[in-house]
Amino acid sequence: MKLNISFPATGCQKLIEMDDEQKLPIFSEKRMDTEVKSFVVQISGGTSKQGFPMKEMSGPKAEPAPATE
Repeated sequence: MKLNISFPATGCQKLIEMDDEQKLPIFSEKRMDTEVKSFVVQISGGTSKQGFPMKEMSGPKAEPAPATE
C-alpha cells in the first residue's frame, strides 16, 4: 500500500510505502472525501487494487469508479 500524504498550503508531500497492509487497516477500503478518525487526514483520491485511478461520483450508488479520459 502506498500513501501519498500532502499539505497543499506548503506544497510539502511525503510518500509512505507499506509492505504489510495490515499495519494500516484504518486506511483500507475507505471512500474518497472521508476524514479518518483521530487524524487530520482527508482521502481525496487513489487507485483501485488493479491500478485504475478513482474519481468521486454522486448519486444513489455513490461508489468510486475508474476515471475515464
